[in-house]
Amino acid sequence: MTFDAASPGTSAPLTLADFADRIGEAFVIETEVGAQQLALAKVQELPQAAREEGGFRLEFLGPSEPRLPQAIYAFPVGDAMHDIFIVPIGFDPAGGIRYEAVFF
Repeated sequence: MTFDAASPGTSAPLTLADFADRIGEAFVIETEVGAQQLALAKVQELPQAAREEGGFRLEFLGPSEPRLPQAIYAFPVGDAMHDIFIVPIGFDPAGGIRYEAVFF
């Protein structure tokens, strides 16, 4: 589940194109324990999605600590902040925690 409404002041919902060329890029988000960096690790199209803008999923890699709870976080995308619901999906074999956002 993803909270997909554009935040106040943004113009359009997010699309796969907003992330396709950003693999490896770090996104700084504010959390209850301060600013955290999540690196975009994977972008996957979900062609069966009914979403008008097209479906896709994102995987982010964050540090091992702190483990962020599933929640809506404001991500900087382009010139705006967008609210994205992320869920921890497991530990990465190389270290850190993987998080997922699904736009379906």
